[in-house]
Amino acid sequence: MNKRFHGLYPIYKTHRVGICLFFTGVVILFCSPIQECHGERIFFAGYNGGFYIKSEEDGGMALHLGGTFQTDYRYYTEAERADNRFDARRARLRFRGSLTRWFRYGMQFEFQGNETDNLVDAYGEALYGPHALKFGQFKEPFSLEWQTRDKALFFSERSMAYSLGPQRDIGAMFHGAIYHDAVNYSVGIFNGDGDDGETGGSEHDEPELAGRIVLAPFANAGMDWIRCLQFGGSATYAQIDLANVDLNVKSTGMYGTDRSLYVLGHDTKFGVLQDVDDRRRLGVEAAWAWGPLLLQGEGVYLKYTGLKPVGASRMDADFTAGYASATWCLTGEHPVLYRGRVEPLYPKHFFQPELGTFGALCLSARVEYFKGDEDWINPEASVSTEEADAVGVALSWILFPMVRITLDYCHTAFSDPLRVRVLPNGDVDYIDEENVLTCRFSMDF
Repeated sequence: MNKRFHGLYPIYKTHRVGICLFFTGVVILFCSPIQECHGERIFFAGYNGGFYIKSEEDGGMALHLGGTFQTDYRYYTEAERADNRFDARRARLRFRGSLTRWFRYGMQFEFQGNETDNLVDAYGEALYGPHALKFGQFKEPFSLEWQTRDKALFFSERSMAYSLGPQRDIGAMFHGAIYHDAVNYSVGIFNGDGDDGETGGSEHDEPELAGRIVLAPFANAGMDWIRCLQFGGSATYAQIDLANVDLNVKSTGMYGTDRSLYVLGHDTKFGVLQDVDDRRRLGVEAAWAWGPLLLQGEGVYLKYTGLKPVGASRMDADFTAGYASATWCLTGEHPVLYRGRVEPLYPKHFFQPELGTFGALCLSARVEYFKGDEDWINPEASVSTEEADAVGVALSWILFPMVRITLDYCHTAFSDPLRVRVLPNGDVDYIDEENVLTCRFSMDF
């Protein structure tokens, strides 16, 4: 016998009973749950608006994996822009699912661009019937257009009114529906600093209150033509610090770029801001879907109060914007309004040329307006315009629920010239209008 083993043999002999009992316990521990909870360990995989894995039991665990990829080509008729190019507009990965019938979760990451902060959504929800408490980072409750998913939009970009509303933020929100979905509500409290934001440290910086309510008074009526008629209102209020004065209003051709048609930040035409009181937003909306027709419109009002530049008295800054749009499904699909938002369109027939079917085709038109506060425009800088009006048309070809091609043309007129570039010889190019054609290929799975 090996001398080293011979020295350890008494110890092994003394503890071999304990070792046997240990391994026996491990076997029992791993084998017993398999027999008792066999149903919980059976999972199914498939596709339903995204790939999923879920347990066999009703209300059990589930994981949905999805994502969005959008590639654009933009063409501007203005030679001064020199911005014609391909662009990866979005590249996102989503996880969502449920832990039990009472709790669900979601996470979304953005991989497009050079930003180091790629977290888009990260939230959990506690459910009780049609009501839920949501906490984490997600969209603030405001505006029909903002609550509608990218996959359900019929234009390449949201309207100019979107720039005046809140974005994603960290907080908690209670939301749900009553009276058989005739009333949908959302009310929450947020940091007021934007996604994954940090407070600026101002002594009067307070959380932001946000809420939205949507009424569908005929949701349970027997008349189909009026059933999908809804009206809504939104509001936010917060005492803010100077870091939250960061307004950048964009037209269709400016989204995804560093250009804006109105800019209000720390540095104004009067100098550096010293103080601010609060930020208020109001929004009104209406939408109606009947057969292949969808009509919707919104108006948004934003106000900063008590802005105080160096060496000047306090002033307010007021902004308004809005849009009205119409969509007609040429192939007969019916747009759906559900719980206060537009749902993604599902083609009657998928793209299958061998069977003579080519998906869904939708034609859309939209008019927009924006009016900024002229008191905060520096005419010499040429970075802001007091007013902007736009009209656009779009053709959406939805080959499958997860694949679409959008062709979008938008004309925007500016009341004041905007500087777009400085030439090597020192000359400056300006534009007083924007004409942009966007061709987008989208995959939402």
